[in-house]
Amino acid sequence: MDGVGTGNSKNSTNTGGSSIMQRGVVHFHLENLNPFLPTVDIGGDISTSLSLSRQGSSAVGTQLEYDLLSRNVGPNTGRAGWGYVFNWDDRSLSGIGIPGRIGRYQFAVASVAEGDDNLSSFTDRKDFTTYISLFPFSELKNKWIQGFMFEFGAWFCNVDQRASGNQPGNVVENGCDRLRIQDNGDAGRQTLFDTGADSRGEGLFTFFMPGITWSVGPYRLRAVGGFAQDHDGNFTPPPVGGSPNLRGKKKGRDFLIGHDLFLWSPKGFLTGSVNTPGSIYVGTSFQRTDVSCDVPRCPTTGSGIGTLGQFHRGTYIVREWDLWYFIAPRMSIGGGVMWYDASNLTTTVQKNLGVNKNGRVGGGGSWFDGSINYRYQF
Repeated sequence: MDGVGTGNSKNSTNTGGSSIMQRGVVHFHLENLNPFLPTVDIGGDISTSLSLSRQGSSAVGTQLEYDLLSRNVGPNTGRAGWGYVFNWDDRSLSGIGIPGRIGRYQFAVASVAEGDDNLSSFTDRKDFTTYISLFPFSELKNKWIQGFMFEFGAWFCNVDQRASGNQPGNVVENGCDRLRIQDNGDAGRQTLFDTGADSRGEGLFTFFMPGITWSVGPYRLRAVGGFAQDHDGNFTPPPVGGSPNLRGKKKGRDFLIGHDLFLWSPKGFLTGSVNTPGSIYVGTSFQRTDVSCDVPRCPTTGSGIGTLGQFHRGTYIVREWDLWYFIAPRMSIGGGVMWYDASNLTTTVQKNLGVNKNGRVGGGGSWFDGSINYRYQF
């Protein structure tokens, strides 16, 4: 309840300040009544699931951040201002002859990536998410296949144009009304690609993310793909400098491959865990993100609503190396280095990143980011 009484939070119409309750969620453990029933979450700032393979975990994986596409265009952490979540967790599949289990099956109706903490979006356009993770061989004794996990997450986001900034007086926030890519990090994030706010018109936006993880001993392999698609209804009023009812697909896709390895612990080389103090954890990952916004919706000249009218597609590659040392169970210090390579950057971003001190329209470039972190999950 850290927002209550402070008066520094926006009210439900974004017209002034008021106090809010940040996380007001009720958990109904219906599985305690019947094992076939789910856990039901109802309230504000609830959490939905999308993928474990894209990062592992912010506390126990090596990778610093999610892939660029799911963090920026997708539902990011999956938090919602208000909603309903149904979770079936850790259910055995032995009853149907499969020697494994379901890690989680989830279905949610929620304002994912919309609204402030515990606030509702005033719209009749519902958003839906679903997620499933399967460990089909977890009950076998074979260590080489026991650690396979397959998963799939999906987000169906309905844009309500009545909520956009182009409709004065409407205050509904859409979680998928723009296609924007920013670099990772919370300080001075640079916008690498942007179609502009409220640029999608009406219609359904879909985001799909399949993934696979394989764990054996101290090693874990992660692979994940992301697919974003805008079905792009009519857009009125038109963007600055444009014409009414322009159409143009906005889409993105990416893939990520990551490796995590416990290099050493007091028990010796290639041993360790997040619960073993003294463990050294190393990792590396590679990701590529491709995004585009078809002309004429994102013109490459004039002010437009594309990335400052300079380009309408981009490719962004991130290579990452990480090192962590566990000083206590689930408590670690360390950091990582990320090497970015971009096909297109605005002239302003080129200057900000030092890629080109004068900036060149349509120019790309590469740069490094580094960070040192302290992490504790309790």
